[in-house]
Amino acid sequence: MNSEIRLDAINEAIGEVATDIAQAYAEFGDLTSMYLGQTSSTLQLRLFRPLALETSLYLCFLLSKVDEKLADLVGEDAKAYAIELGRQAEPYVKESLLAYEKSFDALALFIQRCQDIVAGDSLWLSTQRQDAQPRTSISDKGYVAIQKGAQRLESLMNLL
Repeated sequence: MNSEIRLDAINEAIGEVATDIAQAYAEFGDLTSMYLGQTSSTLQLRLFRPLALETSLYLCFLLSKVDEKLADLVGEDAKAYAIELGRQAEPYVKESLLAYEKSFDALALFIQRCQDIVAGDSLWLSTQRQDAQPRTSISDKGYVAIQKGAQRLESLMNLL
């Protein structure tokens, strides 16, 4: 696979993983989605960008062990996401990658950071009961989506 095709596959995976996580949390505890099968597209769109950024950072960390050049390309995309979200791109990306490198369990950190993104979203909070928070449990659809997404990213590493 040449670099361009690999980068396309990576970007597709990032988008699909972030979409799956955002969709799972858009449905989380929402009575409308439980009974009518409808989800909040506004909430899903609000969650997508920060989750895509976090997914890019996690994948960049995974790639840094396999292909430094590809990791740099994904890192540049992550910086663009960070700028779109109003963050200082260079320090944010560096600090995030450093956190993954120093972590004893990068997967657990990825899960925690994704759940923190969701728990910090005011629209998501407004659709939940007061005591509702993302949980590290298989009964939390978002947690399961994060786990499956991480597995997909890790299996993508084997193909590259």
